[in-house]
Amino acid sequence: MRTIEPEQEQEQEQEQEQEQEQEQEQEQEQEHVAAEHRCPPITLSVEQIQALAREDAAVGQVVDRLIADQSIAIDPEHQARQASTQPVAFKLGPNTFVLRRNFFYFQNAPSAAPTDGVVSLSVQWPCLEPLPQGFNFADDKDASMRAISITARYLDPERITVPAAMQRTLLPLDPESPAQRSNPLENLGMRLQGDAVHGELVPYYADVGAVERYLRDRHPGNAWAHSRENSVRLSKDWYVWRGPGGDPLSVIKCDSRKLPDGLLIEGPLVKDDPKVQRRAACDHQFALPTLGIVVEMSYARAFLPDWRRIEQRIEALFRPTNA
Repeated sequence: MRTIEPEQEQEQEQEQEQEQEQEQEQEQEQEHVAAEHRCPPITLSVEQIQALAREDAAVGQVVDRLIADQSIAIDPEHQARQASTQPVAFKLGPNTFVLRRNFFYFQNAPSAAPTDGVVSLSVQWPCLEPLPQGFNFADDKDASMRAISITARYLDPERITVPAAMQRTLLPLDPESPAQRSNPLENLGMRLQGDAVHGELVPYYADVGAVERYLRDRHPGNAWAHSRENSVRLSKDWYVWRGPGGDPLSVIKCDSRKLPDGLLIEGPLVKDDPKVQRRAACDHQFALPTLGIVVEMSYARAFLPDWRRIEQRIEALFRPTNA
């Protein structure tokens, strides 16, 4: 029988402690989050952590080589921000905002003044906090299912106002086109309005029968194109929240209610529904009029009941410092 020397036993214990510490480092910062909304701990095996470190190192070598060959230009200030662990300041329009680096999509800090007036973020449901620094949601299935992808865009009022941009989300791409005006997938007036859901959201459900007839006229010789199954697959249900003046402040477009969620939620736990091959999703747009910003988000439809809490979290993140 093989015996383990005391020194070896001590080394094994130290390795186990290090492994546990590495897993503990994947905890999200959510001390301020209510207990019922906390995300479960993010844990990676030592093998996963080592594999991710190797991938990062390989990418770093490629970038270093491109820099050395002068194939890509590097902004030293931007490079310093990427290496920093300090909160990152950025501008959208006239306002300055500050966020921890791990809020940014793939945790890439933006330039000091994004030239396109856009910044991309990511948080996890239900805690609405970002993943720990150095952790990519694409590396873990659980984190990927929970991801809420966010794009905030500043609108130049001389080109388009926030109310006009929000109103456009309820119109066909070309409202003057007769063909587009007859499309029940793109017209609010051709939908089935329902009673308010999830608080103050007014639903405008897709009229699947009208969609079938529309597709039959467009594709008379293609039975699949105008089938019930394809009509449901193409249909989106719209949900609208309006301000006191009637302007849309939130517009959410989700896969048809006739399709299952594809996710099972038990408290803070989320898992795929084994009976469903596809997860239903939502595209969510809402306005921050006083900042001249429109926010676009995408997430699993199973999270729709939390639409207002998600908006409030984003609103709290976009508080100008103007420093």
